[in-house]
Amino acid sequence: MARYFNSDISDLAHQLTILPRRLRLSQLEGIERLLGLIEQGRAYPYDLVCYHVTGYRKRGTSSASSSIPSEALIADLVTMAEAISRKANLSVKELPQPYKTHEELAEQLDVSTKTIRRWRSRGLMGVRAVFEDGVNRVVFLRDTVTRFVEREADLVANGASFTHLTESERNDIVTRAYAVLSERPMKIHRVARIVAAESGRAIETIRYTLRRHEASGAEPRLFALYGRAALSEEEQRILSCREAGEPIDSIARAFARTPEEVDRVLCRAQVLDWAEAPIKYMPNELFDAPDADALILAVDEPCGNKESTTKPPADLPGYLRALYAIPLLTSEQERDLFRRYNYVKHKTAMALDELDPDTASRAQIDAVQGLMERIDAYRRRIIQANLRLVVSIAKRHIGWSGNFFDIVSDGNISLMRAVENFDYARGTKFSTYGSWAIMKNFARSIPEEHYHCKRYVTGQNEVLSDVPDTASGGVPASDKKRVREIIAEGMSELSEREREIVTDRFGLSGSGNTMTLEQLGQRFGVTRERIRQIERRALKQLGEFLSPSLIDALAV
Repeated sequence: MARYFNSDISDLAHQLTILPRRLRLSQLEGIERLLGLIEQGRAYPYDLVCYHVTGYRKRGTSSASSSIPSEALIADLVTMAEAISRKANLSVKELPQPYKTHEELAEQLDVSTKTIRRWRSRGLMGVRAVFEDGVNRVVFLRDTVTRFVEREADLVANGASFTHLTESERNDIVTRAYAVLSERPMKIHRVARIVAAESGRAIETIRYTLRRHEASGAEPRLFALYGRAALSEEEQRILSCREAGEPIDSIARAFARTPEEVDRVLCRAQVLDWAEAPIKYMPNELFDAPDADALILAVDEPCGNKESTTKPPADLPGYLRALYAIPLLTSEQERDLFRRYNYVKHKTAMALDELDPDTASRAQIDAVQGLMERIDAYRRRIIQANLRLVVSIAKRHIGWSGNFFDIVSDGNISLMRAVENFDYARGTKFSTYGSWAIMKNFARSIPEEHYHCKRYVTGQNEVLSDVPDTASGGVPASDKKRVREIIAEGMSELSEREREIVTDRFGLSGSGNTMTLEQLGQRFGVTRERIRQIERRALKQLGEFLSPSLIDALAV
């Protein structure tokens, strides 16, 4: 199914497919003419688009006519041309001009077929036609190619001059990057710019080459060179005071520094902390458009269901019924939300690449934190709209059994992983991809759990369950005491702050009360994201000391 950025263009494409087939060639000519008039960086009213494609102009003026940014309009027009020509089932004999296939055009312009496909989103309009063998293929008409080559002369020239890197060229890039980093530590993005300017290669090509070299583990190791030194002992104490809730003015007086110097230390610490957890996202060519913000974030979100019409199962526990009050996302809403989610992650990753711990300002830190809050908001919306998917799959697998909620929790983790790995641009619905990921995890975890429960006694819980009940109905105090001793021994390896966060997060204080990330953030005077990072680091340290069964007990 064709995907459009603008809903008005999508409706117009549908209407064109209903009109008589004899009008199809004139419609394609209108799309081609309009593509030749569009200028980058401008927006065009929908009424103008409709007139050029159909030849009809609305009477009077319409102030409500939506304006469409040029990049989105170009991509939608190219998509429309392929969609309406496919529906018409045009034969190659009906085409009004000579044409080139992907392979023939790639050979003519001395580029790869992949480059030709990428140029389609830049305005290289293709037409669907049926060949003599009965296969419907994309072809490019002569006038279309001529117009595109004239308008995008630099792009075509760069594409023709590109050659794949040889092994020698890759080694030269790595050697030059090593030399640059030896002179002064800097981020890989800046290194890529310097090497790209010297070599004449694209920045993305240089960055990809350096990252691939580092992932291979080959020498020399580049990341070890541009990694920043850890905070000094005094800077660490300043950071600890701030995380404990002390105001900056008080910290400045205590360490005989100015408030500005303290803030610079805090900014540096934040940048170093972010560098330990790079942001991953699903890239898309649209993210690199000059006005990507206008194309993705500034547009209105698609309308969807205001309330859920699905009734929860009668035997569903009460607190799970609330999931069915959250409306499901339509296909258009889903694509839009994933596009925004990954684009904001892309913006955040680019902003982090530009941050230098020694020069980062408070304004830059606040801007990145604002982006991270938007990432969290989009992630929550996606996950909440799909939580009932986990419940329905879990019920099909095990029914309302005693360990149903453990299975749902496990499925929720699979859902979160699926959100991070889903590529909306492939056209697949997330429910399809998410169901596959959840069921794949269930197929592995549920049989494992049943097998181990029946055949083995592997952890403290099983050992305690085999001991006869005492008069109080509990397990022997000696066993409980030993478990507490092992946990306490592992917790002693943590810092005081990490120990407090783990204790309050998982209710290990004895009262059994737990605290949310938000509550802990307010208590320590930091963001919830910072609390999550500290928690993750503390559990990792515990994992190196405690047995897996005890880690599972802590994570319940």
